[in-house]
Amino acid sequence: MRVLAAVLAAALFVVAWAGDIGYGQVDSAVVRLETGLRFVALGWAREGQEHLQQAVRLAPGWTEARVLLALSHHAQGQWEQALAQYEAVLERDPDLGALRVLMGDIYFAQGRLDEAAQEYSAALAHADGAGWAYYGLGRVQQVKGEDGAVDMYAAAVSHAPDLLDARIRLGRLLRASGRLEEALEHLQYAQRLNSRLPEVRLELGIVYELLGRIAEAEHEYRMVIQLDPANDEALLRLGTLEAAHGDT
Repeated sequence: MRVLAAVLAAALFVVAWAGDIGYGQVDSAVVRLETGLRFVALGWAREGQEHLQQAVRLAPGWTEARVLLALSHHAQGQWEQALAQYEAVLERDPDLGALRVLMGDIYFAQGRLDEAAQEYSAALAHADGAGWAYYGLGRVQQVKGEDGAVDMYAAAVSHAPDLLDARIRLGRLLRASGRLEEALEHLQYAQRLNSRLPEVRLELGIVYELLGRIAEAEHEYRMVIQLDPANDEALLRLGTLEAAHGDT
């Protein structure tokens, strides 16, 4: 979803970008690019990608058109093509190093964790992608079972405070290590970002329960059940608390 959103948002900059390419290319490449973005916005991804490819063929040096083509490949799960286009972009403009986060995401999805970590680490040199890069490094370390995931997620939310999944993962890891008050702080922040996400409410309930704040724990479990009636863990935990403490 992040990649697709980036593709659509890029349409806002088409007019500004047109000035970066030669006049002889404007009537052809820009029209192809605009048409491709319209198709993407309508959900016609394959047709849109064909026009983006034509824009890149007509203006090979137009970096932004190539970025959009890379994002299009990425959004459709055409990972090797996306990687090739990202590499081509970075050869032309190393300052767009934040794209290495997206390259890291592809390697992570493929299970190529060392390569993912390498790309995320490289992206740290570029402030625009630092929050997502730290988040990516945290995921890699968490999957590998290595120490340091907590520090990576903490750095991620320091650079990108509204990075929801990093907040959830950080809260969960802090709770598992017994750092309950710290976990609560991050989970409450996550709840403010999205109060209708069952996994956030469930984690909050568990932390409240561990802190002995039973009424608040029961409230969170009821919210989980309201949002996800088949959530077995919330049903079990709420039933256990009600049996032990009564309906508070």
